[in-house]
Amino acid sequence: MVAMAASTRSSLGLAAACFSAIFIATNSIYSSSSSPLSQAAVRSTCFRGICGKSAQAGFGRREVRGGTPSGVRGMEDARRLVSSCRSSRIESLVTFAAKKSATGLVKKEKPYADEIGKGLMAWLADRGMPEQNVEIRYVGPAGWGLVTKKPLKRGDVAFQIPEDILITKDKVLAESKFASVMKTKNIPEYWMLAMFLVENYALMIEDENASYAPYIRSLPDETGNVLEWTGREIGDLLKGSPLERVAYQMVTDVKEAIQTIMKTVKGHPNAAYMTETRLRWAFSLLFSRVVRLTSRDRQLALIPWADMANHQTDVGSFIDWEEDKKSVVFRSDRDYTANQEIFVSYGPRSSGDLLLTYGFVPSTASNPQIEKVDLRLVLDGYDPYAGPKKEALEKYGLAPAWTFPLQLNRYPAGLLEYAAFIAFRPQSDAEVGYYAKQLFGPTEQRSIPREIDSMGRDLIKQECFNALSRYRGTVESDRLMLEEQEVTAQNSIMSQDSRPAAAAAVRLRERAILRKTRDVIGKTGNWLQDLVSSNPIADLFNENI
Repeated sequence: MVAMAASTRSSLGLAAACFSAIFIATNSIYSSSSSPLSQAAVRSTCFRGICGKSAQAGFGRREVRGGTPSGVRGMEDARRLVSSCRSSRIESLVTFAAKKSATGLVKKEKPYADEIGKGLMAWLADRGMPEQNVEIRYVGPAGWGLVTKKPLKRGDVAFQIPEDILITKDKVLAESKFASVMKTKNIPEYWMLAMFLVENYALMIEDENASYAPYIRSLPDETGNVLEWTGREIGDLLKGSPLERVAYQMVTDVKEAIQTIMKTVKGHPNAAYMTETRLRWAFSLLFSRVVRLTSRDRQLALIPWADMANHQTDVGSFIDWEEDKKSVVFRSDRDYTANQEIFVSYGPRSSGDLLLTYGFVPSTASNPQIEKVDLRLVLDGYDPYAGPKKEALEKYGLAPAWTFPLQLNRYPAGLLEYAAFIAFRPQSDAEVGYYAKQLFGPTEQRSIPREIDSMGRDLIKQECFNALSRYRGTVESDRLMLEEQEVTAQNSIMSQDSRPAAAAAVRLRERAILRKTRDVIGKTGNWLQDLVSSNPIADLFNENI
């Protein structure tokens, strides 16, 4: 099983899908509060969703001031890593299953075999889950998925999960032994869910018949996402990629969250439940499973059984709450035959986003229009007019450093304007103000004066060249690795099977975007048409990239 869709994975996935507890995100927006790491949140379709600020003035992503680059909170300064779940193996459900093999629980390679599967289904039935039009089956490299039991038409209910099965903040506060601490200490919603998973894992260890044991038992001990990578793996496999500092920051933020939780529950009768390895495991699961229910006041939820659904980019419907059914519902966006796997969408997310958050890289053929790589532009501190330029940028809601998401066939709004402004060499403060208004003023009045247009193009071209030079290895070595793994444009790659191959696929895709932008941006005339008119799959597998 790869992971779970959000009702708007453009609003989820913090992590959530993406890091909700730590950040509040909707699409590419997050906001922080005064709490140690921020208010509860959920990341969205981009890693901006995890920790990026919102784009302003129609531009890419702003630099967060105070030493935190690229619009990703604290990214560049993050250097310390939590020990990987992989290296210090979690006392996982799988370990527990091995210890308790006499009871019929199974080992890691068969996490949903008969005993666990039957136990989960019985638990769901006791909580009121109706007969479904799909069922859990093994679907290949992705693990487990949801497969139709009969033909479905577009708009049919593929599955619905009643309220009693959902794990939400309200349920946690009603049932958790830590509810009073959560309330008095204003624990973020996302952290509550992590604590609840850990609590019920601990209760399962104490009593194999504990209330949530069938669900906890069904969860994997590893997801393949970046919380399970070692620091060396991050530094080696992501070297040069903008994802490197994103990965470090994700790990660092989770570590800080864990430390805060453990400090908060100190002295509680059940404080021993909250260990570092257990909490890291819980956060790793939330990265791939938590859902934000848009139609239910954007509430976060874990949805047992439905979290078996796998991702497909082109799916056009989302899991969400339907009030008349008092259930979370997923409706088919297309016709399905019997015995066909149904998919949900985690939102329009790049391969890098999916690798770090969910632990897999989609096939090139399925994701070309969504691939992206961030390009960061920074005002030259040695520019004699750096001060006036900085003031002018801030006047229009910009900053001295800004990150733009480059894509194969899309041109990021504001890239050339921003590059032209920080690259040109003014002769006076008045000239700075004049060009700032031309480039960033009212939309209907914006234009890029010809005399500075080429300066902006040259800067972008140079920064693409610089970004390419930072990657580890070569394009040829990355291609060779994928050939050895027999990866084609049609194959997805699971991080748990081969992190080096998954990272190589991401590097190839990022490099292709940077090379194409570098080569096209310097052209005159129809350069924008050249940027958006080529075949993205061919670009990624072109021998000349």
